[in-house]
Order: sequence, then structure tokens, then C-alpha cells
Amino acid sequence: KEYEFLLKRDILDQQVVDTFNHKVRRVNDVHLLKVDQELVIAHVDIGSRGLVRRMGWEKAIDFIVNTLNKKSSYLKSEDLVSWKYVQPVSINPASMTMKLSVSEKQLQGIPAADLGDIIFDLNTSQRMALFRTLEVKTKAKVFENLDFVEQKSILKELDKKEAAQIVAQMSSDEATDFLERLPRQTVKNLMTLIESGRAKKLSTLLGYSSDSAGGLMTADFVSIPETMTVGVAIDYIKNQTREVETVPYIYVVDEKNHLKGVTTIRRLLFAEAQDSISKTTFHKSLYVYLSNSVKEVAYLMDKYKIAAIPVLDENKILQGIITMDDILSQVISIAWRKQGRAPKGI
Repeated sequence: KEYEFLLKRDILDQQVVDTFNHKVRRVNDVHLLKVDQELVIAHVDIGSRGLVRRMGWEKAIDFIVNTLNKKSSYLKSEDLVSWKYVQPVSINPASMTMKLSVSEKQLQGIPAADLGDIIFDLNTSQRMALFRTLEVKTKAKVFENLDFVEQKSILKELDKKEAAQIVAQMSSDEATDFLERLPRQTVKNLMTLIESGRAKKLSTLLGYSSDSAGGLMTADFVSIPETMTVGVAIDYIKNQTREVETVPYIYVVDEKNHLKGVTTIRRLLFAEAQDSISKTTFHKSLYVYLSNSVKEVAYLMDKYKIAAIPVLDENKILQGIITMDDILSQVISIAWRKQGRAPKGI
């Protein structure tokens, strides 16, 4: 049937994804158990002992190892992965999608950086089949954790609508970094398929130099009017900001979006519900301008040990924020470029 697996074709001697250890493994043998007169898969064996057993050499090799070293770990250890954590990379040839033996939740529970590593340990067809099984928000997280060469290889396999959906779900700073490296016509094609408000934000960010605060900032932040009460502000944050990563910092603005101060979730929680939001703000807030350099931003964030800093235009209107991970990724990238090489990973 369409979503059944054949052990010999799909499992034995094939690559599988270990969703517990977040790695791609090669299956050397399969461990079966008899339960109520039925055989069920218990584990896959990814160790050298499993391969020796499959070759029919187990007794001979065990005898040799036992003669040389009775305490050898080879005789005692088993390198098994429980079947509940095994995702075969068998592909449905009709739809070019991957059959799922684990829940989508298990795949989505793997950190985006690890999932990206797993995907690029597979061949091209397997890579795209696994990528397409993910829901769009997970795809976006994985995509923005890839380097540009890997992003381009994924982009080549996607149609314009799929690509636009992924870009629309990426954080605005990561999406901007990606788009500014693409040919202008490709960017125009993608923008026409992205919701107008989101496309307008990205178009604005694309107008700034990549080594300036404007080019580094994200438009994903929380701002609230200074006229709000604490109770109303907390309800607003609960209901309107589920997708914003920097919720701990709340930016308080006037009716023209001038920055009036910064507050935090902690301050709001310990204030009275009827208090004005302005009572909870740090009125002497740090900020940078759109034209400030990456070095200037990094210096301020390091000096004052802050995790995010607002970005203003020349009229002191709030345009975006820069987070610590944004500045770190930029500074690290500059450092590796100066050394003329990139890290190969751990």
C-alpha cells in the first residue's frame, strides 16, 4: 500500500533519520519481536555488530574477538535505535513525498539547525521529500538556519508559491538577508506572491545597507501606545504577539510612533492593572539610528549588556529592533570572512 514500508527495500542497508539523536543513520540489521503471534519491529541496528551478523560472520568474529580480548566492548554493546524514533527516507515515486513512520510533531521537535544538518546529509531527492513533509513554519525555521549556498539549492527545487510562503514566514531580518543576495527579478517575482503588508516591510528593509543598523534590524517587535493601561497591554501582548520572539522587551510609542520608552514583561506583571503603561517604562532608553554601523551597535549592546536595541529614523520614529543573535551572527560572519574561511562545525 502507498504508506507501507518494505523492510528489505526501505529499511535494510538504507539511510534513516534518528529523530531522537537528530542524525542520519545507516541500518545494518533489524530487531524483531514476537508479540501475540505477530512480528513487530523493535529496533534498527546501526552498529558494526549488526553488519557482521547480516554477513553471517557473527560466530567467527565473536570467537576471534573473545580470544583476543574477552572484555571487548564489541561483545557487549549494541548500537540500536528504537523503531519509534526511526524515520525511513523512502519516497513515494508518484508524489515525490516521504512516507511518515513517525509523527510530524517528532520531526518538528528537532531543533531547526539539527534538522537542516539532517536534510543535507541526504541525497537531493530525499532532501526535498523530507523538507516537504514539514509544515511551513518549520520549513521557514530550517531554511533561515541554512547558509546561502544550501538555501539556493533548496530554492531551485521549489515552485514560486512554495518559496514565497517560506520567505513570508521567515523572520524579517533573515528574509531580508536572503532576498538581498538574489537576482532582482527573482525578488520581484517572490514579492508579488507575498501578502502586501509583509512585502512592504521586506521592501523597506531591503533599501538599507547590510552593514548598517537599518539593514540588520528586524521589523518583528512589540510596540504599544503610551496611553494604554497595564491590564490592557498584557491582554494585547497575549492575543497579538504569539509569533514575536522578542516579547520580553515592549516598546512604548506615542500616536506618531515616536519611541517614548521601553518596558518589560516583568515590570508589567508587577504593576497594577489600572496603572498607565508609562509608569512601567525606562524613559532613558538606549537606541541607534538607521545609519549606525554594525560596530557601533555591537559596542552599545556589549557595553550595556542588553539583548535588543531599538532602531529609529532621523525623526526618532521607531523602525525596528536589533537583537543579540542578529548582531552576533553579523559580527561572527565578519570575523570568519577576515580569516578567509568558515567553521566546519563541531
